[in-house]
Amino acid sequence: MDSKVHESQDGAPMTSDRGTFVHHADAVWDQREPYGPAGFKGAFTSSYAALCAAFAALGGMVFGYDQGVVSVVLVMPQFLSRFTRVSETASGAGFWKGLLTAMIELGALIGALNQGWIADKISRKYSIVVAVIVFTVGSIIQTAAIDYAMLIVGRLIGGLGIGMLSMVAPLYISEISPPEIRGALLVLEEFSIVAGICIAYWITYGTQYIASEWSFRLPFLLQMIPSTVLGIGILFLPFSPRWLASKGRDDEALQNLGKLRQLPVTDQRVLQEWFDIRAEIAFHQQTNAIKHPNLQGKNTMNSIKLELASWSDCFRRGCWRRTHIGIGIMFFQVSKPWPYMNV
Repeated sequence: MDSKVHESQDGAPMTSDRGTFVHHADAVWDQREPYGPAGFKGAFTSSYAALCAAFAALGGMVFGYDQGVVSVVLVMPQFLSRFTRVSETASGAGFWKGLLTAMIELGALIGALNQGWIADKISRKYSIVVAVIVFTVGSIIQTAAIDYAMLIVGRLIGGLGIGMLSMVAPLYISEISPPEIRGALLVLEEFSIVAGICIAYWITYGTQYIASEWSFRLPFLLQMIPSTVLGIGILFLPFSPRWLASKGRDDEALQNLGKLRQLPVTDQRVLQEWFDIRAEIAFHQQTNAIKHPNLQGKNTMNSIKLELASWSDCFRRGCWRRTHIGIGIMFFQVSKPWPYMNV
């Protein structure tokens, strides 16, 4: 698309083939016309984006459910009789229980670290589908496990999918949400995690009375329901406008942005956000080229090196404070329930 923007020196409107904007040196947020009220109240104004975000938050429910299931399953007599290595009378049972619990976290770490380049490569939407497929494979192995080794492998593979979902679902939500309610919609991810944990507790509370091995196999099986719904349903949701713009698909980005905002593409607010997205992407690409000029080639090795270099940039001067804040927030969020965890 050939879109021209003309900037006047006297602060007059700048005109493009998409509309007219006022260019000025003031803060953008002081001049931007909002889509609606901020916070949860704004979700009623941007109902379509809110519904898309709520649906994507199913990834958080899958995460929470899987976390909650294992804490109860580990003490079920039917489970302990099948997997004797973790029974109370087995030697080193504490270690093997801890390993079983930790495997999903290890898989989640690996999955989250690798999901960034996958989401950039094939889109946020399709990377959610990949994560669901990986998680489903892990869930099938866990449901059908006949020995400890098979269960461990299933937990690891399931953890890979969990980590991928926990990274890309909030990313997708943030990129489709209007600025005024972005924080409110991101809360849905955390709410879904807690809801998933509660659902897992109640399901396992009920299945523990099943005399057969279905007492623990059924909870593992049921976790595939929300993930499958997410994997299929996400295909009908729009692409992230920011991802489309990063691939040079500007017209598609504008169309998707208008659809998400339920406004015509000629609306000044939609056009302003569209220009902001493109400007931010151009700035990021130019900054990246300046920082890593030798890694701009379009081959696989350069892509891998650039991904690693991007991670290292998080700990360099100018960014490390924000990185530490992010790590600190997530650390205390995870460590909060430590005194109450049944592992």
